[in-house]
Amino acid sequence: MRALVYGALLLLALVSISVGQLHLALALAGTKALLVGAEYMELRGAARPHALGFALVVVALVGVLTALL
Repeated sequence: MRALVYGALLLLALVSISVGQLHLALALAGTKALLVGAEYMELRGAARPHALGFALVVVALVGVLTALL
């Protein structure tokens, strides 16, 4: 599973570089952060409030950064 997530992270990085739009790059970065949190930080097995808190912070941060730009 980690190899699949790693491949998805590489693909998302290439897409964000090739598109060249900052808003889309921020959205893809948020997606990558959620993938890293779920797979490598093992939030899938964590308590629901911890995983939900992580996801909400990532979504809020991407939203704020997108609104500022």
